[in-house]
Amino acid sequence: MLPLIQREKDILCNKKINIRGNYMTGEQLKLLTKMKKLITKGNKRFANRKDRDYLEELLEIGITESLAWQEILTLSSYNYVQDYKPFYSKSENSLVFKKDINGNRVYIKLKIEEYNKKEMTVCLSFHLDYK
Repeated sequence: MLPLIQREKDILCNKKINIRGNYMTGEQLKLLTKMKKLITKGNKRFANRKDRDYLEELLEIGITESLAWQEILTLSSYNYVQDYKPFYSKSENSLVFKKDINGNRVYIKLKIEEYNKKEMTVCLSFHLDYK
């Protein structure tokens, strides 16, 4: 956790600090809000990855794709963690969260990208947290 003086400075600089000592900048908060708006409009998809099958990952957590999107809509600065692999998504517009779902700590990574000529929230990762 950050020292109290630094936390106060960060709050004054438009940063929301969570219990883990991580913070979201004003720009990141705006990005999360935009992601949620896109999701509610139906502009959302799970990324197809070569190394993971997201449906199997969701099954392991015990939720459906629809419930996963509902969980994403509840994310806040409290759940935010700094991306320890920012080079993986090759995007500065990605956000990483950890959330307890059905008794499991879940790692969630989101970004916005253009798909079929419209912006979409893309879920890059939604799986058990292994760290």
